[in-house]
Amino acid sequence: MRHPTYLLGPSLRAVLAICLTVAATPAGAQYPNPGPAVHEASPAPGTSATRPRFSVDATLQPGDGGADVRIDYRMRRDELLFERTGANYRAAYEVRVIFYKAKGGAQVTGEVFQKSVKAESYAETRLRGSDLIDHVTLRAPAGKYRIQVVVTDLEAERASGTEIPFEIPSTPKESIWFSDLSLGTVSDSVAAGAGIRERFTPVPARKFGLDLPALAVIGEVVDGRAMAEGGMSESYRIAIRVMNDLQESAWQGDTTIVRAGARTPFLIRPRLRSLEAGSYRVILELTSPQINQAGKKKPSPVRRERTFDVEQTIENVAWESRSSLEVLRYVATESEIDEMGRLDGSDARKAYWEQFWRRRDTTRETERNEELEEFYRRVQYANQHFAAGIAGWRTDMGRIYIQIGAPDEVVRNPFNFDRPPEEIWYYYKDQLRYVFIDRNGFGRFELDPPRSRQR
Repeated sequence: MRHPTYLLGPSLRAVLAICLTVAATPAGAQYPNPGPAVHEASPAPGTSATRPRFSVDATLQPGDGGADVRIDYRMRRDELLFERTGANYRAAYEVRVIFYKAKGGAQVTGEVFQKSVKAESYAETRLRGSDLIDHVTLRAPAGKYRIQVVVTDLEAERASGTEIPFEIPSTPKESIWFSDLSLGTVSDSVAAGAGIRERFTPVPARKFGLDLPALAVIGEVVDGRAMAEGGMSESYRIAIRVMNDLQESAWQGDTTIVRAGARTPFLIRPRLRSLEAGSYRVILELTSPQINQAGKKKPSPVRRERTFDVEQTIENVAWESRSSLEVLRYVATESEIDEMGRLDGSDARKAYWEQFWRRRDTTRETERNEELEEFYRRVQYANQHFAAGIAGWRTDMGRIYIQIGAPDEVVRNPFNFDRPPEEIWYYYKDQLRYVFIDRNGFGRFELDPPRSRQR
């Protein structure tokens, strides 16, 4: 059921803001901090922190008479409370989407959508691999926004939310442009004659693991030019690149798409065999036809990109097995480190990695291994924030962050007259202090053991 535009008053908006941030509020500081913490203070945009847990993504799509924002969301069935109704089971939830201006926070528009789910048996309510995948669509004027999405389990009476930064540009001046790209997966078992949306399963979190080979990109080429006369077919040549966070090419290729009119949908499968765990961008660029804009000597590039993450899995452990095992030394026992040194061959290292994390899985009755997920979240964060000529996880800061987690307090002293820049991390509960010094002034902070209080 779709309701009219839903506007929140200031008080309710404040309550929701608290709900969205309270789970991630860092421990209280015991003395002043001159700078922000070195770690993020809230969950990643597009992922809720509490139950019902869900992921969401927004894409700009051309619509009749304007542009629509499509909100894709995905949620596991067991995040909802199902109640028995006769011979069946039923769950109900509400999706609330609100657009706030990035500057000033004024609400522009919003809507509430109510959904229901039925199951024939209790086992179906807990069915793995059968996520609830749906979308809602709203329209808003051009501008920069914070899109707030709140999902409420109407049976359990609990809500969780997240926010996504989003920009709706003014009407493009170019005669050809790409819609936003959506990332997801495509199954080889789906009939080839099915439509693009029917073949495509969105992955709003944009995180891929064992499903990486099935990764697919969908979008549309929007073309304002008149169609060629005489029934001559036209086509677009599109180059595709996958870049890692070091701006290195991890994969590249190209494809030709036959024009279908003013809007030509496309589905592209890079068919990535395996990638090292980390952050990536998929980039599409129109190489033909080349479009010249008035007043410009060279054709303007038509391109669009989308970021995604590759999680550590047993498959890419085999692909980059040595470094995948080396990082485990940060949390391994002495006997496990000795065992690593005796491994010979990628198959042995692959089997060891699987056993290593199975031993640490404290909730084996669930599909997820929370310890593994948290460890590689820290590794990824270290690579993104502490790299300085070497991978972030190999630095002193990266090691401490992976072993202990985010500090409670960070003190930065970037301008010292008599000594190098320094950064101090405090962990109050464990009474730890780590002092890092940038000895050469190139941003590579090294641990200063004499001034640190370590484990």
